[in-house]
Amino acid sequence: MLRTNPAGARGMTELIVNVAEPEREAPLIDYAFSLARQWRAWLTGLCVVPVDALVMALPDSLGVLASEERDALADDAWWQARCRKAAVAGSWEVVCGVYRKVVAERASLANLVIGRLPGWPASLQDASRRLAETLVHGGCPIIVVPDDWIARPALGHVLLAWNGSAPSARAARAALPLLHMAHRVTVLDGTQGAGKTAAPLREWLARQDVQCDWQPFKPRADVGEAIHQEADRLCVDLLVQGAWGRRRTSERLLGGATRHSLRHSRVPLLLAP
Repeated sequence: MLRTNPAGARGMTELIVNVAEPEREAPLIDYAFSLARQWRAWLTGLCVVPVDALVMALPDSLGVLASEERDALADDAWWQARCRKAAVAGSWEVVCGVYRKVVAERASLANLVIGRLPGWPASLQDASRRLAETLVHGGCPIIVVPDDWIARPALGHVLLAWNGSAPSARAARAALPLLHMAHRVTVLDGTQGAGKTAAPLREWLARQDVQCDWQPFKPRADVGEAIHQEADRLCVDLLVQGAWGRRRTSERLLGGATRHSLRHSRVPLLLAP
């Protein structure tokens, strides 16, 4: 159900949080509302009632889908109550369809999608696949939130992983409003010895009035592991990185550092395609 845009809310940032099981996703939902409040963004709660082969094989598949849709639509009142409590403008949407297609289409109208980062190993494969599909088909940056993350009232320390690639540049651009909101920003500069330079990012961040600490980064072994060691050491609130670090075909769509992040990240993770 679409809600009327409040006075003075023209040009609002659009955030979408993918809500599958409200009773089990409190950390994700709390994070989404906290971010929307800080960003003064419109927050859409998107519930996808998946239409897949397993559901369609059931004897009364249409009845099952209709029942799930009714239950999901009934959560609109709960969502609006959460919006009022958090002082956030928002709406609740329920869509029946193929998950990838629905999320990709809605992501194309959003500045950022917020999703859940499930624990390893049970659902990582499915989460990775869905994340990849959202990034590829929707072309939208996404933040994935660990199940045990406690939402902060303000964004503290942001770590930006930089290797001079186009995906890392797009991630930096997507994160720009969050960099402005953060109390501290550290750039993990991995361009040394890689035949690239950090100068374009330095100059761009300076033009955007983002003050940063710069830290040389030359891992001896696994890049993904080294990034997260630094994230843990610095106690960051958000890690920003491109979604691919190598050729996509050689990494089966998701890059090695991306796969490591999805498996091991203990902080919210912003990825951009």
